[in-house]
Amino acid sequence: MSKIFNDPIHGTITLHPLLIKIIDTPQFQRLRNIKQLGGCYFVYPSASHNRFEHSIGTCFLASKLARQLQAQLKEDEMNLNLKKDEELLNDMEKLYLEKLGDATMKDEDILCIGIAGLCHDIGHGPYSHLFDRLFNKAIKKKHQETTEWEHEDVSGKMLDFMIEKNPDLKTRICKNFGNLGPTMQFIKDLIKGKTTNKEEKKARLYMYEIIANKRNEIDVDKMDYFARDCHGLGMKSNFDHLRFISQCRVMFLKSDDPDETTIAVRDKEEYNLYELFHTRIGLLRRAYYHPVNKAIELMLTDALVAANDHLDIPTDSGGTVKMSQAYKHMSAYGKLTDSIVDVILMSTKEELTEAKDLINRIYKRQLYKLVGRKTPKPKLSFSYGKGTENPITHVYFYEKGSYECFKGKDSEKTSLLLPSENFQEDVAFIYSTSIDKETTDNIKRKWKEIQNTD
Repeated sequence: MSKIFNDPIHGTITLHPLLIKIIDTPQFQRLRNIKQLGGCYFVYPSASHNRFEHSIGTCFLASKLARQLQAQLKEDEMNLNLKKDEELLNDMEKLYLEKLGDATMKDEDILCIGIAGLCHDIGHGPYSHLFDRLFNKAIKKKHQETTEWEHEDVSGKMLDFMIEKNPDLKTRICKNFGNLGPTMQFIKDLIKGKTTNKEEKKARLYMYEIIANKRNEIDVDKMDYFARDCHGLGMKSNFDHLRFISQCRVMFLKSDDPDETTIAVRDKEEYNLYELFHTRIGLLRRAYYHPVNKAIELMLTDALVAANDHLDIPTDSGGTVKMSQAYKHMSAYGKLTDSIVDVILMSTKEELTEAKDLINRIYKRQLYKLVGRKTPKPKLSFSYGKGTENPITHVYFYEKGSYECFKGKDSEKTSLLLPSENFQEDVAFIYSTSIDKETTDNIKRKWKEIQNTD
């Protein structure tokens, strides 16, 4: 049975019964307790939204974009066949019609895309990116570990674990798709934005741009979290994602690889895209890399690192693992949410005193103090999504009535609308971890002296 959600961003959302089955599992429900913006909630009181609602929103937009592309492909086929009957096709249209069958999107594909959108973030740990980036990096530095992992990798593992632990869900998936193995791999590939199937037709590659677009970073994941984050932060976004989706279509890459497809957008949407890039850089400057937010995230990271060796996370096999190793054991990882700070505070272990003190400092607003900024190497980047490159040059556009697509061009007009010398800023924040004001003032003074001698 389908279910209706009332969402502050997208309004009424109706989801397929299989998607509801996934939502109603402990592995998905844990996302209710993982803040979307990590430490930002301590800076912006209304930034209380969680990965749970973002995942549902991404699922909704992924399904909407997939249905738009499916409808466009059917309309193209119908229109071109009519022109074919009247012998009015040009060479490009003949080629497009010839290849159109391989690009067809089935209803089963749309459901898989919806599942991928829903499950793309189930691999997140406490405070979202704080765990797989800051905490993971700090643990590697402390213990000289070399293991690399990202939350997308864990999302695939958690999806397998979810199906294993919920037999009724497994039965339902098999009923919908038949062969479980290839279906699950397809969903995992959609989450990561690239196929591992060597037999996948190039004409279907556009599907892998819906959730995680590696070509130009414009995907439904970002469309939802930009809109949702702006809503939670009390900021304004002028990017119209529904209009953008309505102007998307599947196109073959004539010049690069004539058999490969991409998602192209109508040329008149160029200005709407500028709004997307402006929203991204605004969120980076005002929220994601807000100096106080980064101070709090550093303190939370230090607290988790201090607690890591003294917290035992139970596994289903009867053993325990450290937080830093939980990504290898989904039964343990599934227990990790933002509530880990409460577990630390409630513990009676003396070894957790340092971690407790850091958490209590956050609650008392005794934060690490910003003493300076610097452009370092390696660099912390504020970009429009493609580093130092103009992001518009990675987007494919099409003109009305045309079956050819072309890349956006770097121009004087673009430079005026995206004001940045290299489309990227690099900055590092330097903090004092001391609670003593005199010590912090001395550090700040010393930092200024160093800067003046550079």
